Amino acid sequence: MPREDRRITFSHEEVYKAIFALCVQRELKKPPPGVIRAIELSSDGSRVSITLDNPQVSAPIMIIEYSLDFLAAALMLYCRTCRIPLPKTAGKSVEIGQDGIVLRVQINQLTM
Repeated sequence: MPREDRRITFSHEEVYKAIFALCVQRELKKPPPGVIRAIELSSDGSRVSITLDNPQVSAPIMIIEYSLDFLAAALMLYCRTCRIPLPKTAGKSVEIGQDGIVLRVQINQLTM
């Protein structure tokens, strides 16, 4: 059975925009202003901790947490706004890398 494996890489700036947009859409508390300095996966793999730094004010570095599902939903919303096609039936997962966040899209084609 043929398979397709796509990886869409997001910069920290794009991840912040994606989270902010999903919070606005769902009417949730928006993340504080700042620049993402680090993103870490929790030990059980279900949550991400995002370290934000706001260089414009002397506020301390903030750490916010989101579920991995919320982050995946935010990245998928960002893809839709950028007109990047994502098949509904494809398996989607999030991977945390050194260069940014990766939305992995795996498509299994049915043979006829």
